[in-house]
This record gives sequence, structure tokens and C-alpha cells, in this order.
Amino acid sequence: MIASHSTQRGAALIMALLVVALASTLSATLLFRQDVWLRQVEMQRDLAQTRLIAGAGIEWARAVLAYDARMSSFDHLGEAWAIQVPPSRVEGGEISGEVKDEHAKWNLNNLISGDGTISAGNEEVFRRLLRLLQLPPMLASTLGDWVDADSDTSPDGAEDAYYLALSPPYRAANRALTDVDGLLRVRGFDANVVERLRPHVTALPGYHRVNVNSASATLLAALIPDMTPSEIQQLLAQRNKIPFKDIGEFH
Repeated sequence: MIASHSTQRGAALIMALLVVALASTLSATLLFRQDVWLRQVEMQRDLAQTRLIAGAGIEWARAVLAYDARMSSFDHLGEAWAIQVPPSRVEGGEISGEVKDEHAKWNLNNLISGDGTISAGNEEVFRRLLRLLQLPPMLASTLGDWVDADSDTSPDGAEDAYYLALSPPYRAANRALTDVDGLLRVRGFDANVVERLRPHVTALPGYHRVNVNSASATLLAALIPDMTPSEIQQLLAQRNKIPFKDIGEFH
């Protein structure tokens, strides 16, 4: 009887331990699920807040640009759109905003003429910009082959034969770029090259002139090779006081 009683007590103790372990596991699981749910709620709240702030920023930009369209027929850095909004604190961080003139940059798609061939004059502009940024001028050839309509490889260029030998293989686009990051697929353009170019280039559909009222000194030097650095600085000072109304006035 004594042995039987001890066995019963041992079984009861084991059962009690199992119940405690099960309860602990259940509690931990419930707490984990609750923590996950709370994090999901927080993420959804932060996402909703971010969308509201982004929407407000877009509406602000629209209002500024609409005002600018009514008040001026040309763009320059003295207008309201060019003023950067100072950082404002919001829950969990801060927000700021600015409107940038993409016409202040050189359009990479200017390389392409209307018939799909490469514009020699614009290719030379791009070569000068590459030299000023201390990048290999041959990149103008590889980009030319990437965007032109034919499959003929130019000197220092690259077409399908080069890209199909890569892993994974792909073909040359033979069409205009849709964004600057598209350069990363072109021979010779790595992340470092693209980031050095990014402040000075854009990828707009068709041909677009550079806005000399907002272009950088580096880009102006590439566009006007006959001007010395001091003359470029004089030009910047002049446009800040009296911006050019059109390309005719600039010339």
C-alpha cells in the first residue's frame, strides 16, 4: 500500500508539472501572438501616417507649381518651388520636402536622334561631362549602343554579343532609358559611376534642353566648353540676379 501511495503521488506530481508546462507554453504563445498583432497594428498606423504626410507633400508641390505656372513663363532658382521646406518634427521622426527641376540636368535620351541613331553633338556633350566628373569617356559609346535603334557595335561600345555572354544573359535595350538607374545594366556603369552622374543627368522621354537658370556649374562647363571656370562662375552670379527668360536671351 505504501508503494502504491508513493506511485500515485509521483504520478500526480508529474501531471502537475505537465499542466504547468502546458500553461506556460500556452501563455508564451498567446503573448507572442499578441506582440505580433500589436506590431502589425503599429506598422499599419505608421504606414497610414506616412501616406497622409506624403499626400500632403504632394498637394503642397502641386499648389506651388500651379502658382508658379500662373506667375512665370520660365523657371529659375529664385522662385517659390526652389525653396526647400525646412525639416518639421512628426511622431517618430521629421519630414522635409523640395521640388527639383529635372531640366537642370542633362537628358541622357538626348543621345538619340529622331531616326534612332546617335546624335554626334550630344554624344560629345556627354563625353565632356564624363571627363569633368573624372569618369571614362568611353561610357558615352557604351550608352550610345544601349539606346540606339541598331545592333551595330561602335568602337568602345557593346551590343548583344557582350550582354548575352553575361550571367544572367540579357540583350541590349536599343531604346530610350526610362530612369537613371537603367544605366546599371549598361557596360561600365556600376553603382559608383551612376551615383556620380545622378546629380547631373536625368532620363526624360524625347529631347529636352537644359535649363541654364538651374543647371550646375559642372554641367554648364560640359555644355559650353569655350567658357573658363571663372566665366562659368560669373554666369552663375548673373543668372541669380537676373535669370534668363529664354534660350535666345542666354545666347
